[in-house]
Amino acid sequence: MSTSHRKLHFDQLEEAVAEVERLAISPIQTTGNFTFPQIVEHLATAFDISSGHQTPPPIPLLLRIVGPLLAKRAAYKPMKPGLKLPKKAQTFFWRDEKGIEQSLSQFREAFQRYRDTAPLPRHPIFGNMTRKDNEQLQCRHMELHLGFVHPA
Repeated sequence: MSTSHRKLHFDQLEEAVAEVERLAISPIQTTGNFTFPQIVEHLATAFDISSGHQTPPPIPLLLRIVGPLLAKRAAYKPMKPGLKLPKKAQTFFWRDEKGIEQSLSQFREAFQRYRDTAPLPRHPIFGNMTRKDNEQLQCRHMELHLGFVHPA
């Protein structure tokens, strides 16, 4: 399986959301380990965790200590592929595939909840973040995962 990765950059969260919508109506192929519906659901889960609407699996103490020190870097520097999650987190964040319509619906609802939540709660890894920093973190996360989805 090819692991080729598109280089993406989103300045605004709306650009990243628009890319999900564009890919959803286009012929696509994915590289890496996950399908497009799994990626879309994963991004929805990230919105719900950031807005406090879903509780993540337990975060290791070291990560909770170091995370706030890395928050700005995570929000403003590109994320690198290849991070291996612990088994419990892997199962939580990467679920069995649903259809794209169901994943897309979940994504849209999670994005709206994220948008409607003010202020955002403390991030479970990166601690207190401004809305701008949190949105940039979401952009970097979406760049990483949508980079594995290629227009056919």
